[in-house]
Amino acid sequence: MRTRVPADSLVGRVILSTRFQPGAVVGVGLIASLLIPLCVLLGGPIILVSLPLIAITALADASYALLAARSTSLSRRVLVFEPLGARISEGAWLLALWFLGAPGWAVTITGALCWLYVLTRSRARQVGLRDLGMTTLGERSVREFVVALGLGAAGVIAVAGGGQYQEWTGGAITVTVTAWMLLAALGLLQLVIVVATALRND
Repeated sequence: MRTRVPADSLVGRVILSTRFQPGAVVGVGLIASLLIPLCVLLGGPIILVSLPLIAITALADASYALLAARSTSLSRRVLVFEPLGARISEGAWLLALWFLGAPGWAVTITGALCWLYVLTRSRARQVGLRDLGMTTLGERSVREFVVALGLGAAGVIAVAGGGQYQEWTGGAITVTVTAWMLLAALGLLQLVIVVATALRND
């Protein structure tokens, strides 16, 4: 399993020193993500609370990857529920964007593209392509970054937007979900090309 945080880096050493279990960090990331739609519903400056929640989710993702790679007894339950937790997290982000005015069709297509991306990568690993040797535009870290930008913009507009709040927020969020959708589509295309090339002789 590849990790985004080197084990010998400062952050990696701190993560390993906590002795958290992989399942625990999955739960922390999921809870943080589920709180994001609530922050959006509360509105106003509270939207900015979504940013540290996204950061917690990203840190939990990195921690899980590192802890799972170092674990000698990773439970099958964690292996089954970690992808489910990740998809629920992304569903919470999309729900939050929809609450802020993202078009429903764009939210639906974006969610479907992310699901197809994860399914394709999972199936590729099942047939032996454990290390595809590339990072695509569809990676979860890219999704987290785009969502953080959108929620940050919405939060700033909520604080300083005055009477134009709804109009400005709707525009920023539409741009956010459109960017996510395009990146997800390009990432899926990249992944399909790589997998098709790797399986060319089958």
